[in-house]
Amino acid sequence: MPNTFATLDVPVNDGSGAPFITRALGRPKTIVFSGPVLGRYIVEGSNDGGNNWDILVDDSGQQALFTTPTPGVRTFDCIVDRVRVRSVGNASLGTPPTIALGAPPALGTPVFGVLDMPAAPGLGAPFDLGLSAGAFKTFILRGSIPPGSRYTVLGSIDGVRFDEVMLFTSDQQGARPIEFFCRFLRVQRAAGGPTPVVAFGSEGIVEPISGPAEISIPDGGEVSTSDTSVEEVLRQYRVPLALLAAPSLRVALAGEGRGSTAARNVTFRIRSGGAPDQPDGTELLAVHDIGPGDTSLASDSAPFARPADASTLIKLTGQGDGSAPAILRNFVFLFHPDTP
Repeated sequence: MPNTFATLDVPVNDGSGAPFITRALGRPKTIVFSGPVLGRYIVEGSNDGGNNWDILVDDSGQQALFTTPTPGVRTFDCIVDRVRVRSVGNASLGTPPTIALGAPPALGTPVFGVLDMPAAPGLGAPFDLGLSAGAFKTFILRGSIPPGSRYTVLGSIDGVRFDEVMLFTSDQQGARPIEFFCRFLRVQRAAGGPTPVVAFGSEGIVEPISGPAEISIPDGGEVSTSDTSVEEVLRQYRVPLALLAAPSLRVALAGEGRGSTAARNVTFRIRSGGAPDQPDGTELLAVHDIGPGDTSLASDSAPFARPADASTLIKLTGQGDGSAPAILRNFVFLFHPDTP
């Protein structure tokens, strides 16, 4: 794929120009400004399909903001799904300036998504980036942020231990770049008020063409229902299943069922979609644990169509049999192609 050189749409009046899709472009993006200006021209990026935008910034804090007619060449490292030009205070200018963009092709398939944001202080569901996400990422937070708010982006290698990688304390902090490797992302909210949006883009890695890809989600912990008869969500993830090559997929679940020496009939399910924290959505797989004692469980689902959405909410649920809770440990999900 060749390099891309394009002239961005600059509005004649104040407002926003038509977006230019950049998801197939690489990290460095050079922006060239030339022409008159009365107010300011802002180059913005979006990672949630154009619903929320913020100004491009680089790792030194330089902004894609042009306020003088002096020709300028600036390079920004960012992974954004699309960019646009916004004009402020230039309505009487007449002929707008020229703003051009140049960038190399993306080396791998990028991942774009919106992190689950809890409605109250607490942790959102983890987003599983899969095995093909690179280290460089760009985050955008937009929304009404009361003073004293803290929204922390957390990263994790194993999906169990999460550490802070970026902190937002106000709206319009820009499309912020950062470089770190992780498998999972989530948001920790320490704020009241309206619920903002945190969207991200992550560069992809170069993968050899060697057959269909798989996504595994291991968990070395133990999960248990708190009730002996009601179906409950035990784990949930946002998984980019659309990145898998095969059009038809299966999901396998393997783990250790736990219980007393008495017989039991508890059920573990893998569901897709539905509402976060709710045992709903499409049932992809049901695994029954009949005991007694500790058991080894392994089952594969029927084929299902690969989702088209950038990420899919995947939930592990458990349901007791009325007398015993559903307990599972040392388990793993495996999303794999439906092959003979």
